[in-house]
Parts: sequence; C-alpha cells; structure tokens
Amino acid sequence: MTSCAIAALCLAPLATGAFAAEQLRGAQKTTGEKVGETLSDGWAAFTKGAKQTWDATVVAFDDMTRKTQQDIILPSALPGALSAKAIIGTPIVSEKEGRVGSISDVVLGKDSRVDAIVVSDGGFLGVNNGQIAVKPSLITISRDEKGNLKARTNVTEKQLDAASNTAFATRIQAMNDDFKKTDVKTVSRLIGSSVVGTDGKVIASVIDILMSPVGEARFALLAVGGTMGVGSRLVAVPVSSLTFTTADKPLTSSMTAEQLAKLAPVRMQASAT
Repeated sequence: MTSCAIAALCLAPLATGAFAAEQLRGAQKTTGEKVGETLSDGWAAFTKGAKQTWDATVVAFDDMTRKTQQDIILPSALPGALSAKAIIGTPIVSEKEGRVGSISDVVLGKDSRVDAIVVSDGGFLGVNNGQIAVKPSLITISRDEKGNLKARTNVTEKQLDAASNTAFATRIQAMNDDFKKTDVKTVSRLIGSSVVGTDGKVIASVIDILMSPVGEARFALLAVGGTMGVGSRLVAVPVSSLTFTTADKPLTSSMTAEQLAKLAPVRMQASAT
C-alpha cells in the first residue's frame, strides 16, 4: 500500500454510502436535506478507490493475525482504522457556531455497518444532556494535523435542540429513540463486554472496536488470558465472530479460548527503544 493510499484512508470521513441517508426527493428541500445529499455525493466519489484499498488491507491484516506470533502494531498494520473508544466523546463543531455537541455513541446494524451516530447536544456536566440519533451523512469525522479526531457538521445547535419536533426529526434522525433499546447494538455496549465461548465460560473481554473508514465495525480488540486483567494480551477478531443479544448479556464468540490464544498479539504502539 502506498503512503498516498494510507493518508487517504486515515483522513477518510465516516460518512459512507452505508452511512448515507436514502436519497431525498421533493421540490422543496431543507438545509439538512441538502447537506446530507452533498456529503453523500462527496463520499461516493471518494470511496471509489478507498473501499478497494481498505478491503485489501483487511484481508492482509486478518491473515497476519492467524499466521504469525510476532506482535502486530496498530495503527501501522491496519491504516485507516478508527478506534471506536476514541470516537466516543469527540466534539462536534459547526463552522458557524463552534461546538454544538459531541458523539456519545455509534449505532450498528445487523451487518455491523453504522446505522446512526448518537449526538449529545450539550448540557452542563451531563445535566439535561439530550441524546439524538442522526444520520451519519450529517457528520464528517476526520483527523487533524496531530492525528486527533474531529467531527464537523452543518446542523446547528438550534436544530438539535428542536429535534423533538417530528417534522424535523424525520429529516435528520436515523433511528428516532430505538437506539435506547437494550437489544440495539452500539459500540458503547460492545466495549467492556465479556465474551463467552459456546460452553458459556468467559474467555475474553472487549477493549475496543476498530471502525473502518467505509462505515463498519470491522475488528474487536479482545483481552485474553491472565487473571483479573493481569497478564492478559490483546488479540484482534472480526466483529462478525461475536454475537450480540442484549446490553446486559455477554457476547458469544464463534472461536474457542484455544483458538484465541493462537492469534498474534496486538499492541497499540511499538516498544520504546
């Protein structure tokens, strides 16, 4: 993979074709509708090359986890991946108004693609802090020059505050309040979850979810082995290998503890020399 392709992936917005809202019709279109269309069109052009590059990277990474016991260093081994843990809490900025909220969760569909981004629309120390599920096409996530995540939108704070209005909500909301149901899969419900094998015994815990720049939760970072978190190591498994039922139940793995133990260890950065 060329450095050019890597840079493109790392800067990719999380406004994917899968993220994008259905095409809006009608002679009169609101600002929110126009913004959604513009972002969707921009992403469609961008992903012509990015998705192919990402797919090839995923295959190589997955193969590496199974065929080596050498440490795999992120993010160099999986360029373009975004930490879901880092996404949560990212401030959302409007060019005209400055900060209008922050990302509090990411809602996943059955295929682990992003269905909605949950926005926390303000409040002081969490008091009266409303949460609204919006179409991902309304928010662009990228990295700044220091590599930190940032999120931008053209939706105003006033619009977010007015999201309880049905006419407005149907235009920007992806799931209404469905994301609050315990059987809806979100990244915050995956992170920290216990993982059990087919025998019901705990074999791992989820440390983070690696999101792709084309709108899917692709890999889960699991802590395996050790006792009470001491002596454990990180491994990466496809999110599709973990079954989610409800927020109060552990995830079920299609892999055994023995199979997880054979995967290559993953580290977030190289050792200091």
